[in-house]
Amino acid sequence: MKRILAFILALAMSLSLLTACGDNANKEQDKTDLPKEDTVNDRSTVSKIAVLLPGSITDESWNQTAYEGLQTIAAQGYETAYTENVGSNDMESVFRSYCEEGYDFVIGHGAQYGDACCRVAEDYPNVNFFITGNAPEDVPADELPANIMFADYRECEGAYVCGVVAALMTKSGKVGYVGGGNNTTQQSDKNAFIDGVASVSSEIEVKTVITGTFDDSALGKETAIAMMEDGVDVILQTCDHTGLGVLEACSEKGVYCLGYTSDQSALVADGLCLTSMLVDIPYMISSQIDLIKAGNYGGQTFPGLHDGVVSMSAFSDKVPADVAEKVNAVIEQIKNGEVVVTPNYSENLSLIHI
Repeated sequence: MKRILAFILALAMSLSLLTACGDNANKEQDKTDLPKEDTVNDRSTVSKIAVLLPGSITDESWNQTAYEGLQTIAAQGYETAYTENVGSNDMESVFRSYCEEGYDFVIGHGAQYGDACCRVAEDYPNVNFFITGNAPEDVPADELPANIMFADYRECEGAYVCGVVAALMTKSGKVGYVGGGNNTTQQSDKNAFIDGVASVSSEIEVKTVITGTFDDSALGKETAIAMMEDGVDVILQTCDHTGLGVLEACSEKGVYCLGYTSDQSALVADGLCLTSMLVDIPYMISSQIDLIKAGNYGGQTFPGLHDGVVSMSAFSDKVPADVAEKVNAVIEQIKNGEVVVTPNYSENLSLIHI
C-alpha cells in the first residue's frame, strides 16, 4: 500500500511539472507574437499625404505652388488631400483629423504651423510631419519631436535681393514692403528686405506693413495705394492672395513691384514686375518622401539660394543691364558665403511704418 501511494504521488508531481512547463512555453510563445518596439515606430513608408494651407489654392503664390506640388505627387500614385485657409484656431484639430484618417505624411505649409505640429506629433509617432518654415523658437533643437522635419528655408535671402533691386530702381527714394500673417517668415522677409535696401543706400526710406492676413486682396490693394500716395515707387509683397491686390494696384498706378513664390510678371502690366522671388515648394515637398523612405527623417534643413530652392525669376526689360549685373553679383555673393543673410524674426526695427 505504501508503494502504491508513493507511485501515485510521484505521478501527480510529474503531471504538475509538465503542466507548468506547458504554461511557460505558451507564455514564451505569446511574447514572440507581440510586435517588437523597433517595428512599432517604423516611419519609412508613405502612402497618404495631406497638406494644411494658410490660404487659397488660387492665390498665384505660396498656396497654389504647394497645391501644384501635391498634384504632382498624386500623379505618382499617392493618395492626397488638402485643407485651405487653416487658421490658428483650427491647426491642431486639422492635424489630428488627418492622423486619425490614416495619413502617414502630413504637411503644415508655413512656420505658423510649427507649435501645433509639435503638440500633435508626439501623439502620433508613426506619422511623419513636414513644416515649410523654421522650428518654434521656444523649443530647443534637441527637444523637437523626431518625426518632424522643419525646412528653415532662406526665403530671407531672396527678400534681401529684392531689397537691392528696389533700392537700385527707386526714383523717389521710398520703397515699400507688404507682408501677410504676422509670423516669423514674414518678419524675416521684411527685415531682410530692409537690409538689402540699406546695403545700397542708407538714405532710402523703407515703409512696411504686415497686414495680418494672406487672404484679403482688397486690403492688399488699399495698403499699396496708401504707400504710393506717400511716394513709394517700388513694392515687394510676400502675402499670397493679399498680394494680388498689391500687384493690381501697381498695375493700375504704374508702380514697380516684386513678385513672390512664383513668377508673377504676367499678373502686372507693362513689365512693372521687375522680378519675383521664387521658392521651389513642389521640390521641397516631394524631396521629403525620398528622405522618409531612406529612413533618415526628422530635424532641420536650411535650403536657400545655394541649392536653388530659393531663386529669382528673369528680370523685366524695365531693369537696366547695369542694375541686373549688380543684382546678379549680390546673388553670387550670397551663394558663395561672401554675403550672409541671417534670418531676423524681430518685429520692431528702427524704420518708417505707415
